Amino acid sequence: MKRKVLITNDDGYKSEGIRALVREFRDIADVLLVAPSEEKSCSSHSITPHQSIVAREIEVEGVQGFAVDGTPADTVILGLNIFRSQDQAVDLVVSGINRGANLGFDVFYSGTVAAAMEAAMSGVSAMAVSLSLEEAGNYHLAAEVTREIFYRFEETLMGQKNLVLNVNIPDRSSGDDLKSWVITELGDRFFFTRIKQKLKENGMHEFIFEEEKRKASIQKNSDFWAVWHSHVSITPLRPSLTDYLIKNDLLAVLSRNG
Repeated sequence: MKRKVLITNDDGYKSEGIRALVREFRDIADVLLVAPSEEKSCSSHSITPHQSIVAREIEVEGVQGFAVDGTPADTVILGLNIFRSQDQAVDLVVSGINRGANLGFDVFYSGTVAAAMEAAMSGVSAMAVSLSLEEAGNYHLAAEVTREIFYRFEETLMGQKNLVLNVNIPDRSSGDDLKSWVITELGDRFFFTRIKQKLKENGMHEFIFEEEKRKASIQKNSDFWAVWHSHVSITPLRPSLTDYLIKNDLLAVLSRNG
C-alpha cells in the first residue's frame, strides 16, 4: 500500500521547489498538497489563532490540494485534519523544497522547518528539505535526493512519532557533483542581525533588519561544513528543546543546597 504523504512549504504553492517535490512523490505515495497561497518565509512556527483561515482548491502537477491563507504551520494542522476527516492517517509530512538553505540556528526562523516540526508535534514524522541555492537551481535533483532519503530511512521515519530530518542539499548541476550523505548536527549561526535606523519626518523611527556574515568556527560534524563541501546534510531534530545534560547539573546543584 502506498504511503500517505502531506506536502507543504513556506515559499507558496506556486514555487518551483514544491512542484518538483510533488512530481517526485506523486507516483510513490498518495499525496495531498496543502501549502501557503503566497510566500511565508521566515514565519517560524507562528499559527493563526481565533481567526478564520481561507483555503481554495488547487491542482499542482496533477495533484489536488489547497492553497491556504495562513502560515506553514497552519497548513500542516489543516492538512493533517483533512486526512483524519477521511479516516486516513498521514504517514509522513514533507516540507519544501525551500529556496535556500536552512542551516544551524536559522532553523528557528524557518517556516519550512516549522511546518515539519508541527507535524512532529502532532505525532507524525517529517522531512524539512532545503536547496542551498546557487546558480544551478536544480530542484529536480534535490527532489530526487529527497525521495532517495525517504526510501533509505523509511523504516526509521515510520518507526518514530516526532522525528524531523532537516535535509540540506547543495545546488549542483548533476548528481555526480554531489558527495555522500552526512548525518550532521546544527552548526552555530553564521550570520548576525544588523539594525539600520532612520528617523522619519513625522518623528517615527524606522528599523530595518539586515543579515551580515560573521566569523564562525565551522565544525566538521556540522550541517554548514557538509553543504559547503558538497555533501547532503541530514540533521535529526526533535520538538523537545529540553537540555538534559544541564537538567542533571541543575538537579545536582539543588541536591547539594538541600
